[in-house]
Amino acid sequence: MAKSVLLVCVASAVGWAIAALVAGPLSIGAFLQEQVETRDVAWLSPPLQWLTTHALGICIAMLLTCLVGVVACVGMLRREQWALWLFIVLLVVTALMNFAAAWAVDDAIAHFSQYLTRHGDTPDMRQLRHDLLLQRIVLSGMLVLTAVAFAGLHGWLAARLLRADVRAWMRR
Repeated sequence: MAKSVLLVCVASAVGWAIAALVAGPLSIGAFLQEQVETRDVAWLSPPLQWLTTHALGICIAMLLTCLVGVVACVGMLRREQWALWLFIVLLVVTALMNFAAAWAVDDAIAHFSQYLTRHGDTPDMRQLRHDLLLQRIVLSGMLVLTAVAFAGLHGWLAARLLRADVRAWMRR
C-alpha cells in the first residue's frame, strides 16, 4: 500500500509543480491582471475569487503536501513509527479537504445562481436557473457522497494502520 500511495504522491507532486510553473507567470502577467481589474467578476463566489487570487500559493501548498506524503510513504517503507502517524494525519487532512472542496463548489454554483437572479427574469433566464439548480443538486450530492466515501475509506485505513499487528510490523 505504501508503494502505491508513494507513486500517487510523486505523480501528484509533479502535477502540482507543473501547475505552479503555469500559475506563477499567469499570476503576475499584465494581461491577466488587466482582465481581472477591468472585468466584472462578481459572478465568482468569494471563495473562488480567493482561489484565483492565491493560485500560485495554493499550488505550492499542495506541492508541499504531496512532498510530505512522499516523506511519510518512504518513512513507512523504512518502518519508521513517526511516518505512520504522519500518514494518518495526512489521511485526516485529505478527508477534510474533500469536504471543503464540496462546499466550495456548491457555494460557487449558489453564488452564480444568485448573480443570475439579479440580472433578468426572462423565460430563458428562469430555465437557466432551473437547470443550474439541478446541476447544483447533482454535482454537490456527488461531491458530498464522494467525500463521505473517501472519509470512510480514510477512517478505515487509519484504524487498520493503528491495529496491533501493523504497529508490531512497523517495529521490526
